[in-house]
Amino acid sequence: MANKLPIENGIVMDITSLIDINVICLDLKSTSKASLLEEMVNILNDAGKLSNKQQFLSDVWAREAIGNTGFEDGIAIPHAKSTAVITPSVAIGISRTGIDYGAEDGLPSDVFFMLASTDGDDNQHIEVLSQISIRLIEDGFTDKLKAAQSKEEALALFTDPTQPEELI
Repeated sequence: MANKLPIENGIVMDITSLIDINVICLDLKSTSKASLLEEMVNILNDAGKLSNKQQFLSDVWAREAIGNTGFEDGIAIPHAKSTAVITPSVAIGISRTGIDYGAEDGLPSDVFFMLASTDGDDNQHIEVLSQISIRLIEDGFTDKLKAAQSKEEALALFTDPTQPEELI
């Protein structure tokens, strides 16, 4: 059984449709928040998820201006709702060195989830944030993600049907 996100009008979206091999990077090269955001936007753009990468990057920065999306335990979830999004997606990135992202605990961030949502799609955006949050509090999840040796292994952490029932 797949992990599903409810969206408007009773339509159910499979969360795995938002994450695929093309939007996972297990070895980010960025060394700063600015270069990280650009690298993650490029991942989404190269996967064909965006119509205008500069517009989406601008929208991500506008969201960051409202409040930093760096959290404790090395996690950052930059996100934006944007007219530049063709296909809603979640890019996943791992930094092997850590990046000063301005996290709440002052420590470098090394696990990144960039959410790209279509403008006006509030329900899906909130549901995706919720689903990621549920994963992040799972015991050992981030360690497993950081230890993934392939994109396929990382993807399986989200698509494996043996994951907790509340995600299904």
